[in-house]
Amino acid sequence: MNPRPLVLAAVLCAAVAARAQQQEPTFTEITPGSDLTDPEKLIPLLGQGDVRAMNNIGLLWARGVGVPAPDYAEALRWWKEAARRGYPVSMNNIGLLYAHGDGVPQDYKEALKWWQMAAERNSAWAMNSIGDLYENGLGVAQSYSEAFDWYRRAADAGDGLAMYNLGNLYEQGRGAEQSFKAAYDWYNRSADKGIACAMHNLGRMFAEGRGFPADKAEGHAWLTLASRYYTAEDREEAHANAKEVETLRSALSELELARSAEMTKNLGERIEQRRQAQPLKVGPGESET
Repeated sequence: MNPRPLVLAAVLCAAVAARAQQQEPTFTEITPGSDLTDPEKLIPLLGQGDVRAMNNIGLLWARGVGVPAPDYAEALRWWKEAARRGYPVSMNNIGLLYAHGDGVPQDYKEALKWWQMAAERNSAWAMNSIGDLYENGLGVAQSYSEAFDWYRRAADAGDGLAMYNLGNLYEQGRGAEQSFKAAYDWYNRSADKGIACAMHNLGRMFAEGRGFPADKAEGHAWLTLASRYYTAEDREEAHANAKEVETLRSALSELELARSAEMTKNLGERIEQRRQAQPLKVGPGESET
């Protein structure tokens, strides 16, 4: 597929690039320094049919980098070409456009179609997204059991957010028999992937004694740790978490605060060690247009 002259000119003028590792499931925030979206290195790859180059040019159009304004139609054109060649990252991106209604009419059924194609190619992110559609009844009949099955597939494939979603279903008793132990186990696995909402829920479980005796110091430790992992797109959740940290802090003695600080340190080191051993894939919170 030959790029249009306008695309060539615009992409060559791009001043910044994006992180786009091969394992990433969908397009991400634009940050400088990645060769994989350096326009001068992308253009020669297009003639070789490189699907990652096609996907990343679509990324630049979607983000409005090096072009007058974001152009989702142009992004869609590039992503469809990469998807036609079997690239699941671009399938996920197309699904996001339809789920959000960016440049196309919002259509959850169409999003489902593209995510199913990506899931068939072992995209854990797509599996988790399909689970979200079933949990919330978007484009499909609402079904906690279907959501559970898709989250489980995604979690087994290593998706940290799906692990959180499984924990939440177990905690609420939706799609599976209620089990605080199972919820705790899945939240822990999710936390080890750097998922802030899983850390938050662990903190809440300890603070409230859900499934085991209350331990406000450990609850405070998990909530404190969660505050380090919220992204810029999680402002509301981060703000609510910060309020809970302060409320819980005021209920702790000096000895309990010292114990909480030690647990925060130890848990933080554990999480970072495990994240380095198995790098976290970008999740939905970082993938919104």
